Amino acid sequence: MARRAVSRKRNGTFVLRLDDDEVELLTSLAGQLDPMLDDPSADPALRRLFPPAHPDDLLAEAAWQIEQGGGLRDSRRAALAALSRPAGEAMSEDELVQWMNGVNSLRLVLAERLGVAGDGSEDDALNEALAAAGGEADAEAEVARRFLGAWRLYELLGWMVDGAIRALGDPTD
Repeated sequence: MARRAVSRKRNGTFVLRLDDDEVELLTSLAGQLDPMLDDPSADPALRRLFPPAHPDDLLAEAAWQIEQGGGLRDSRRAALAALSRPAGEAMSEDELVQWMNGVNSLRLVLAERLGVAGDGSEDDALNEALAAAGGEADAEAEVARRFLGAWRLYELLGWMVDGAIRALGDPTD
């Protein structure tokens, strides 16, 4: 049986089944993303975290940002803060959902950087990178290896989100 990222215990609490390196990685990534939340418009990779509420109406969008933008940034920050939770510590359903939202925020930003559209079009880029990474030690091969490393991280984050969703749906382990 494959390792799961999260399990539900008989008492209804949840436990992360991550190793120390995975928890450290989440904490580090959250620390890198958090300061970027101060000005989401400065980095296009944040568009999935802060999609425009009124894309066709600049005045309505500006009003929404003034009224609601701070609350959305605060909720994103709280989710990122939840990523520093140590593995093995019991958490409530609300705490798990907060943790899952933090992981998914990292995943969404990485997806934007990788060009993941969700329509399968990224398969070509992945196949090209796989082919180029096996080449000589040139600049193209290095870029391809970095892309593949980021892709592996994207898949790891997806596995974590999937594990949380599955645990939320399980009666108990």
